[in-house]
Amino acid sequence: MTENPVALLADRLADPVALAARVTEAQTPELAETRSLWHPQSLADGHAGVALLLAALAHTDAGYARAAHAHLTSAVTGVRRPAREGLYAGLPAVAFAARTAVTKPGEYAALLSKLDAQVALLARRLVAEDAPRVAAGTAGARMAGYDVVAGLAGLGRLLLAAGPDHRDTTELVLTHLVALTRPVVEPGGRTVPGWWTSDPILLSEPEGVPGGHFNAGLAHGIPGPLALLSLAHRAGVRVPGQERAIRTIATWLLARRSPDGAGWPNIVPLEAELTAAAGGRPDLAEARTGWCYGTPGAARSLQLAALALKEPEWNRQALAAVAAACERKDFADPTLCHGLAGLTTIVTLMAKEPGGEELAALIPSLTDSLAAVADPAHPFLWPAAAPGERTVVHRPGFLDGAAGAALALRHATDPAAPLGELPWQAALLLC
Repeated sequence: MTENPVALLADRLADPVALAARVTEAQTPELAETRSLWHPQSLADGHAGVALLLAALAHTDAGYARAAHAHLTSAVTGVRRPAREGLYAGLPAVAFAARTAVTKPGEYAALLSKLDAQVALLARRLVAEDAPRVAAGTAGARMAGYDVVAGLAGLGRLLLAAGPDHRDTTELVLTHLVALTRPVVEPGGRTVPGWWTSDPILLSEPEGVPGGHFNAGLAHGIPGPLALLSLAHRAGVRVPGQERAIRTIATWLLARRSPDGAGWPNIVPLEAELTAAAGGRPDLAEARTGWCYGTPGAARSLQLAALALKEPEWNRQALAAVAAACERKDFADPTLCHGLAGLTTIVTLMAKEPGGEELAALIPSLTDSLAAVADPAHPFLWPAAAPGERTVVHRPGFLDGAAGAALALRHATDPAAPLGELPWQAALLLC
């Protein structure tokens, strides 16, 4: 472990021009994969995501504010917007990063005014695209229409932070997500939850799941809308049917765990859903220990629902599931998306809530493990595991790169450090 890996990484990422040149030119084989992923306006792998780390540090050390501003500037200067925008891509990504960088009243006000308007416009378009299907009660929700990464759950969280100026659009998003929880009739003629989808889980699996499925991951599944509906409820932003929708999703999640009741699967295939709805116990294997899919992300969304509706038993079960996940120590890599940083972040947040004492006791071990992975010999200290391989890749970004690992370590070791009006964890719909 290096003495202060967070500060060392921040120094290596501070210059946006040098960093972009390094990852886009890929002069060394170890950065070749990063080149294909990097986009300046990406919250996952781009200037917007790197700005989150520097902005978080700027709240306690003003010296980082200039570097955060430089990355935000690089994210909007001479950059072509991606074809599809969402919380993690395009102007919404820049808006989120800029809001986390606000350290005093009025800072970035002009930029945020313009960006928030674009976010609201995008959210309204997504609702309008899906409204005819919902109004007709037709099955077939699109994950990219409602999820955290590209859809309404992520945009809704950003609009919630934007405040009263966009309250009408926020309520429109919430209303649409409430409608998503109404039962529909899938193509085979069976009545199922409204978030049934025929979408493939991954672009690399275009055939999808036979019969469709119900996504149970926080990044792309129904826990994302549950988190937003719950967070908005706690903030006093409520629409008709919101509490019912929260209860519908939470009850479904609790009944769709692995047979031992310990954790959640990636998805619930149609046949498994029909078995569960009939009172059976389908064989749903617990998924990875991550934010995107698996127990930690789903459990935090359930905890947020418990806090919103004052359901202590939901909270108890969420806490127990995450405690069990920590015991397995099956961490794919150190990143936020599906690794140790994501688990550490979720444990740190959940431990602050009622009944979180057991999780609080686990934080030192998690932070020691996360810090131990940092190696100054790597270009960005924390390497990630290549999907499906034992080799490592080197990414500087937020979601599955080093900036996210650094943010997780800093927050877990210094949870009282100020984070501004919009904490970086909100990009994960964790708060």
